[in-house]
Amino acid sequence: MPVNGTKPRKRLTREESRAQTRATLIAVGRRHFLLYGLGGAVAEKIAEDAGYSRGALYSNFDGKEELFVAVIQEEQARHLNFFRSLLKDEPSGKKRSKKLRDAIADLMTDHDWIVLRAEFEVGALRSERIRQSFVEVHRQQIRDGSELVRDLLRSPEVTSKLKPDDFITVIINLAHGLAVTQRILGAELSQKSTRSLIQSLFDHLLS
Repeated sequence: MPVNGTKPRKRLTREESRAQTRATLIAVGRRHFLLYGLGGAVAEKIAEDAGYSRGALYSNFDGKEELFVAVIQEEQARHLNFFRSLLKDEPSGKKRSKKLRDAIADLMTDHDWIVLRAEFEVGALRSERIRQSFVEVHRQQIRDGSELVRDLLRSPEVTSKLKPDDFITVIINLAHGLAVTQRILGAELSQKSTRSLIQSLFDHLLS
């Protein structure tokens, strides 16, 4: 044991080291994609700012497009975990529905998510490879969201005008479109008004 009494740092396994490298690259990549967009971000600069070599990035990802998709997938997983934890201990169907509504409105009007999702859409329109990734991510988002809605609908207090898959498809895409428009229009359509419109759409379809 060292003289100062502190325990020596545990040596990471190869798998742990690789996971740490990927997590750091994803975090730094997220910042770069928000600042420069998918087209403007440079893989080598991301690796440099993360403290790794160019080779480290390419040993974990095929390139910046695959890194960008990993950023999106991590965002999606984080959102889903938040939604699940939010609803977990609330017994009232009405209150659970309101919590989900407000959380979706908050997410869809979050600046970072608006930019990342918009970048993903633009990339999908320009690249077949990104389009395929977008389709896969969107399908997973619909599956996960539908699961949350089906869980809400188990309560006799909650009814929906649409099937769970259709409800989530409408909410995700219309709410995102509103949020993007708000970011472009600025003062003409406030974030508060956009959030309220998303909540109204939710309430119209599920009550």
